[in-house]
Amino acid sequence: MHRFTCITIIFTPLILCCLALSPPPTTSETRPKVLLLHSYHTSNPWDMSVEQGVLDALADEYYIPDENLAFESFYMDTKRRTSREWKEDAGKMAREAIGRLRPAVVIALDDNCQEYVVRRMNTSGCAFVFAGVNRDPEEYGIITNRENPGGNITGALERERFPESLAFMRRIVPGIKRLAIISDASPTGAPVVQRIKALAPTHGVTVVDSLETDDFTAWKDFVTKIQTRADALAVVVYHTVKDDNGTHVPADKVLAWTTSHSKLPDMGFWPWAVSQGLLCSDAISGYDQGYYVGTITSYILGGQSPGDFPVSAPRTGQPCINQARADELGLAIPAHLTKTAKLFPAMTARSPVSSPPD
Repeated sequence: MHRFTCITIIFTPLILCCLALSPPPTTSETRPKVLLLHSYHTSNPWDMSVEQGVLDALADEYYIPDENLAFESFYMDTKRRTSREWKEDAGKMAREAIGRLRPAVVIALDDNCQEYVVRRMNTSGCAFVFAGVNRDPEEYGIITNRENPGGNITGALERERFPESLAFMRRIVPGIKRLAIISDASPTGAPVVQRIKALAPTHGVTVVDSLETDDFTAWKDFVTKIQTRADALAVVVYHTVKDDNGTHVPADKVLAWTTSHSKLPDMGFWPWAVSQGLLCSDAISGYDQGYYVGTITSYILGGQSPGDFPVSAPRTGQPCINQARADELGLAIPAHLTKTAKLFPAMTARSPVSSPPD
């Protein structure tokens, strides 16, 4: 018999002052339910930013948790627990929760939710809105037409801003022509690496080498050998890496080692990666992803069909710079960039009290 980590269902209240504009009060039995289904865990920065965007969008449409809306979150914890067996069991528990709660809408975040939940319930009649999906949703068999999805599923794609991030880095480090790419071997990383490789030649950069691995020893070997072969390093995701004993290595430890042993300018694609220690990014906004799907969810609660909404990829970027990393690399940040970018003063992955757990 296997023992599994408890997956917590959380009820989150959000208080607004504009009660006079809200729909009429409802009882707990009649108010609609929204379930926010997370592939990952409560302290993951991406999940926290997406959830805040969802809640703000719902509030702007006068859907207030604990007043006229039942809002719950379910965490599958598949970024730290990466075995196929765990993902299958977490998916089964999520599907059972959906059957028990009978939500009006399920917002399903990231790729593992699509693989282990949505694709297995796509004929159930339940309304699904996905977000943070890195692979093409057609691969999961959940839609066939992005412009006119029809049926009970729609959502938002998560697309890294590689051309924008490269252009932003070149404003700090001109002349980058050779790029190395490293990522863990998670479902998030693989499609990002593929897209970067496809786009790189059209932006004047050659990908000299790349690695997708969950082996920390192989990760270290790659970072070490690439130092003289590349002008810059793209670090995609680093959350499913394990040591030689098969023990999960916390993400901040992976990044702390990487930045401590690499002298290459490095780019990421999310604000939390720059906060933890990468040099820069024109980053994806999890909040904007959440706000977009939260708005769609409010329309579905109002009676519209999910299939009426085309699948989209919110493209708003957030320029980010880690000042401590720039100082360490001996790079001067142009003054005009410091006025427009979000500046992180420290590399939190190396701090005694690290950033939120991976």
